[in-house]
Amino acid sequence: MTTRTSGIGGSSSILPTSVRKKKYSSSSAALSSSSMSSSNTSSNSDRNSNNNNAVAVSAVATKPSLRDIVQQHLLQDVFEASNAVIQQNQGGGSGGGGVSSSSSWMVLVVDPESLRVISSSIGMYNLMEHHVSIVEDLLKKRAPFRDQAVLYLVEPNEGSVAKIIEDWTPSSNKKGGSSGPLYGNTVFLYFLGHLPDNLFTQIKHCKELVKRIKVLKEVNIDFLIKESRAFHFDMGKSSPIYTSLYTTTTTTSSSSVSMNPFHHRIISKLVTVCATLNEYPHVRFHHTNELCKQLSFLFQQKMNEFVGSNDTWWYHGDGLHPNTSRATLLLLDRKEDCLSPLMHEFTYEAMVNDLLSIEDDRITYESVNAGTAKEGTTPETTTKMDALLNENDEVWVELRGKHIADVIQTLSTKIRDIVNSSSGSALGSSAKGNGKALSINQMAKALKALPEYREIMSKLSQHMQIAHQCMDAFNQQKLLELSDLEQTLATGKTDEGRNPKLKELLGQVVEYFRKQPNSYMRWRLLAIVIVSQRGVSSASDLQKLLQEANLSREELSTLHNLEKMGCPLVRVNDGNNKSGASSKLAKLREVRVSSFGGSGAVESESEYSSSRYVCLLKSILEDAASGTLSVEEYPSVMPLPDAEAVLGGSATASALSVRKKTESGIWKTDKGKKKAHGGRQIVFMVGGMCYSEMRSAREVMNTTGKEIIIGSTRCIAPKDFAKDLYSLG
Repeated sequence: MTTRTSGIGGSSSILPTSVRKKKYSSSSAALSSSSMSSSNTSSNSDRNSNNNNAVAVSAVATKPSLRDIVQQHLLQDVFEASNAVIQQNQGGGSGGGGVSSSSSWMVLVVDPESLRVISSSIGMYNLMEHHVSIVEDLLKKRAPFRDQAVLYLVEPNEGSVAKIIEDWTPSSNKKGGSSGPLYGNTVFLYFLGHLPDNLFTQIKHCKELVKRIKVLKEVNIDFLIKESRAFHFDMGKSSPIYTSLYTTTTTTSSSSVSMNPFHHRIISKLVTVCATLNEYPHVRFHHTNELCKQLSFLFQQKMNEFVGSNDTWWYHGDGLHPNTSRATLLLLDRKEDCLSPLMHEFTYEAMVNDLLSIEDDRITYESVNAGTAKEGTTPETTTKMDALLNENDEVWVELRGKHIADVIQTLSTKIRDIVNSSSGSALGSSAKGNGKALSINQMAKALKALPEYREIMSKLSQHMQIAHQCMDAFNQQKLLELSDLEQTLATGKTDEGRNPKLKELLGQVVEYFRKQPNSYMRWRLLAIVIVSQRGVSSASDLQKLLQEANLSREELSTLHNLEKMGCPLVRVNDGNNKSGASSKLAKLREVRVSSFGGSGAVESESEYSSSRYVCLLKSILEDAASGTLSVEEYPSVMPLPDAEAVLGGSATASALSVRKKTESGIWKTDKGKKKAHGGRQIVFMVGGMCYSEMRSAREVMNTTGKEIIIGSTRCIAPKDFAKDLYSLG
């Protein structure tokens, strides 16, 4: 946390493996526990693996999460610190003329950006505990609270600073303004990020404000918490993000990318993430990506400036904090993987965000109410209900990464266990212990009949109904057949392990086009074809596919914008004239391994055939966690320490003697030297991260015990990615 006090008063099926691939029925009724249950037997190796995973999870769970750290910063360094100042000043008079702050309560004034930051990490109950009486919107007209102190927590921009100054401009200068200040004589000013000098000067020129300021600080929390170890900047929601990211950059003859204000804003926010985590990370990027290279050097510059201007700030691996190592920040670009955000994924969180309407984690679902007459004689009634799907919901946290079939099985089992445990249930024996899944109406009856379980039953019923809405959308969009085609295109194999020819696959694509009335669904499949195959074989083939797809003008423009993301619509002639999908997809997998430094695993070990594809980020995270991520493929801005140095307890740059600096200023390692991977792994995806990538980060962290924090400019569902592509013009 940075403090500025200058001039201011106050303180500063069947595959050739042992893994069984399972298709799930498109019928919701078939999704009972009996039809979805996996084998109850497991090998000793499976048990050992589970035990190892449990140890890994436990190791990570003992560390404070990003959400915990942000919450602690806000509560202690903002609210508790402000309360301490108020307590010190109690009974001390006005101290600055005008109205005295006689109350120990504070008014919290926020702008839209800071409100979202607070909402993503702490709740209203926490604020009330810290003597916040009311939360006000800076941009709206507010009632006066002249006996209370005011705490401004805002983003450091022109608009917010202007509104704060307006609050303390004498009423004689304001037309129709109320007489006197809105608040008492105690003012706390907190900014989410770095306050530019010109805005600081504007504040100093407002005398009525200056004489009341007790604290002015930069709290360095200019980001939103998505999950315990995931964050984003919410960029691109109100303005086209890809236009700012890609079309305003220029590539010079030296292959460098010019940074624009949008890029600087990204890096400034990323600095606040590392400042909050007390991390001064080693910075790495993919060696062929010029955007990430330039962003990496810009980050290093801004991080160095931050460290140099904050003498009291410490970081992990500084030599003063034992058992800690410096983190690694890996910058990646959405351009490197345009396939993952297009795929249909059938884990719970991904399906909710893809198939249902959800905004800022809030979803409206149809809640089924049980009738009072005998079942079957009174129709079910529904009520629209709102739910927040975030980490305050333990059921959501447990289920979000599971396949939708497993979600419904788990929920059915939990609900049935509660019903069976109650001797006073009004459901009758037909719904108890018979191995059948409870209907929505039966669950509604159980909710009314079991008041002692009302809270947990309400939560389980809520998720069961949301999960069934996902399945309803799944059935309406006929995704069962489509998922097989998508997975085969992405992996190069059918769920039986056969390598189909490309001509066969394109025939299935055209057949799908002819029976799919939704043009967006046709666009999405065609985009998957183009990205997964690195373009179709010829311009004539592309024209035939476009004719069959019959896309709108906007969809056609969006498809062509894939080329601006490095995905050609027609395959570049590379001299390989082999036909068939197997050879072409095999080459694509080789390109992926080379490009991403991954292990080459394109198929998952999921028991569901609809989940064979693995996002490319997962292999990168696995290599980063194990310390095998190629330094040739992912060089660093500054030299990485040797593994020997880290294991010896030193996190200094003692590797200078074995590091070589290239002409472009990139550090690479000598061959034979093992690189260190001791600290946190922070991975930032420029251009948006999809939900399969967040899930993969959790999975790798759980299996390796390595703390991984993943972030991005925004979180994207497939439709968000399509809109971003369209913005490229």
